[in-house]
Amino acid sequence: MIKPFPFHSDLRDYFKKQDKTWSWFSQEKVKAEQQEAYKTDLLKNSYRIEPETEPKVYEILNTAKDRLGIIIPITIYQSQTIDGNNAGVVFFENEAHIILSGSILKLLNDDELLVLFGHELSHILLFNLENGDFEITNRIINTISSDPDSELFYYETARLYQLYTELFCDLGALKVSGSLQTTIETLVKLNTGLEKVSAESYLKQANEILERIQKGSDGETHPENFIRAKSLEIFQNDNANFYSRTEKIICGEIDLHQLNLFTKKLVFDSTKELISLILKPKWTQSEYCTALFKQYFSNSDRKSDVVIDKAFKLKIENSKKNLKEYYAYVMLDFALCDADLKEAFIGHILDISEQLGLEDHMKTILKKELNLTEKTYKSFTQTCTAVLNTILQSDLENTY
Repeated sequence: MIKPFPFHSDLRDYFKKQDKTWSWFSQEKVKAEQQEAYKTDLLKNSYRIEPETEPKVYEILNTAKDRLGIIIPITIYQSQTIDGNNAGVVFFENEAHIILSGSILKLLNDDELLVLFGHELSHILLFNLENGDFEITNRIINTISSDPDSELFYYETARLYQLYTELFCDLGALKVSGSLQTTIETLVKLNTGLEKVSAESYLKQANEILERIQKGSDGETHPENFIRAKSLEIFQNDNANFYSRTEKIICGEIDLHQLNLFTKKLVFDSTKELISLILKPKWTQSEYCTALFKQYFSNSDRKSDVVIDKAFKLKIENSKKNLKEYYAYVMLDFALCDADLKEAFIGHILDISEQLGLEDHMKTILKKELNLTEKTYKSFTQTCTAVLNTILQSDLENTY
């Protein structure tokens, strides 16, 4: 059985805690007059394909419905606008409509058409799971993200929700088809218009792309084809690690300028842990440094139990350059806030930077902000380390 991605469930759980919001969207349904208006517009701008004229197409559709356990009636339409080979599905409580565009019915054979229908029907499957929770979640995040006054992390959250939804539907297509090769070849055919393609060849291409790039998906509504193909292969061959591996491909390293609802909190928590870590030695807890901490976190205290362990290192490691530079600047902010501690504190943050793999970023930032050359940087940091060691070896230091 295919399951929603953890991102789907996490976002659903987050909004379910917002009682008023969840209740309002749960009760808000598409009204009958809205359904009729949509169907009228659909009839105006497309050709309705009837079971009597295309029995084979509907036979394939019914096979997909049976394999996914979908029972509502579905009508197929061919769009009158030519905007490439594409398909979409719109569904209400008791009916659904699949809209085809381009030359899909000519391009795809019966097995490939089954893949296409499996993908589109999986939208219905996902949004009917768990009493429609994921459809409600979809409407909430899309409504919030489309508000021009909303923060950008809501838009990024909505984008990722859509990408994971498409990957879920690809899994539905694979479930219906039963063939990884056919599922991938259908995907490539639809996006290239080629009548003959090779799944094996495209997977080699996908692996080559992923070796060359270290970023996540740039897709707005669908992940890139190479990501979708690789995701299907992972599901087929490494199911136990499917969700973790796919999430890494979709999201990549955490980008300071592209945070979502969850990574925003992760960066917030990591910042607090980092500051708590650098203020753990008693000699760093001066009046100035304590006041600066309150500027960062006015309503909370430092964490006393934070350590540089494997989990904390992974958080820092899984960050893009801009986020690593941010962490380095946070440390420098504290190092410079008390002039009496400056040299020792810089020695302190150099030590922590080395443990966290941020030494190169810290070096670049120190040279820039303190106007140091390569030669003066070396002598300056040696002095800072010496001053730090003097404190650590003296009776003045009681680190913990």
